[in-house]
Amino acid sequence: MSLPSMFETLIDPSAIYSPENRKRFLVAAALSIVAIALLDAATPQFPLGFLYFFPIVLIAGFVSRPTLAIVALVCGFLTGEYSDYPLQEALLVSLMAFIGFTGTGFFVSEILRGRQLVVEHEREFRGLVQSSPLAIITIDLNGRIRLANRAAQKLFSPGDAPITGQPISEFLPSLETVVHQHRSTSFSTQLRCHGKRKNGETFFAEVWFSTSGSAHTPLLAAIVVDLSQDLRDREDLNLEYLLTNARILLGAIAHEIRNVCGAVLGACPRIALFSDFCAVSY
Repeated sequence: MSLPSMFETLIDPSAIYSPENRKRFLVAAALSIVAIALLDAATPQFPLGFLYFFPIVLIAGFVSRPTLAIVALVCGFLTGEYSDYPLQEALLVSLMAFIGFTGTGFFVSEILRGRQLVVEHEREFRGLVQSSPLAIITIDLNGRIRLANRAAQKLFSPGDAPITGQPISEFLPSLETVVHQHRSTSFSTQLRCHGKRKNGETFFAEVWFSTSGSAHTPLLAAIVVDLSQDLRDREDLNLEYLLTNARILLGAIAHEIRNVCGAVLGACPRIALFSDFCAVSY
């Protein structure tokens, strides 16, 4: 495991409080409570009740709130029981400790619950993006593809190495221009440009993209559609319309020619009779 991935695991609460760690964390919390109670009982002049915060934090991501409150109550009672205070002050210490332990446990539990919801939403979003029939990519500040779904991989490099980490200039040079010229602006628009596949084949693409000036998010996210087939279908349709109109025009011209020819054929006997009459007269 690389150092960045290890660091992300350490700072990710959902990775620390994973279901695989439930048993060991609960056992560690129980042993910690027993050990702290024994140490606190052996040194009444040095209160160690604050150490119960650690087992409370350990179990906060695995137990329900009522269970967490019961554990906090036990820890608060042990804090007051083994303190070197009179009964009334010991009860007050127990109450304050219970409130502190309960608040800490609920706070950690709420943070973990929020983080789990975020992780679930991210997982659902990634699944939605990966299953989308549209090619979706994100591009970082350096003009390199940061994320690409299966449709984008199939569009730009079918059957080849993943396109993540590759410069966008190899596939959509127009987007690289947008990245470098609009670093500090945020907008959403679309454009039509020429794209290129990994094998050198070119196609006509329509791109919907949005940019962001934030340094913590990808600078540009784009949806790419190959319009080559649509253009071919449109050209075929236009050619079909042209041929249909040509057939109609030729049919109309042929009809008119036939009418003229019919009129000529009908006038031929009269012309011949007129010619004979003129010959007799002369």
